[in-house]
Amino acid sequence: MASIERKRSEGEGRERRGGNPYLYLTMGIGFVLAAVMIIFTTGAAVSGIGFVIPAAIFLGLSLNEFQKQRSTLPRPANKERELLSAIRDNGGTITPAEAAMETTLTVREADAMLTELASGGHVMVERRNSALFYSLPSREDPALEG
Repeated sequence: MASIERKRSEGEGRERRGGNPYLYLTMGIGFVLAAVMIIFTTGAAVSGIGFVIPAAIFLGLSLNEFQKQRSTLPRPANKERELLSAIRDNGGTITPAEAAMETTLTVREADAMLTELASGGHVMVERRNSALFYSLPSREDPALEG
């Protein structure tokens, strides 16, 4: 199972074939500078048009690649918070399989995290029909019950 996930993640990394945005940016600036120098030395704007078009293309490619990199950065995820929110949203109790369905965790990750939270006293464990259910401790205040 882990080898399948590893191959899948490796395959995803190979699918993205983009260029180097810094190279595109450098090329674009180089063509802009060449166009400016030619226009100033010749005095005719038409003579620099051959450099302006590639400059615009390279600058556009660099912006596009920077945008791709920005959108593909992983969001910082707090898996523990995600798991605890899933418990809360599921009525206060959850199984590892339910946690895997409601979060980005696998069943193994959810089980390990729930076990760790239970060993630290952060969630309670109860067995129902040979299944383990993890629940958040209640917030009942004994002083208010009277």
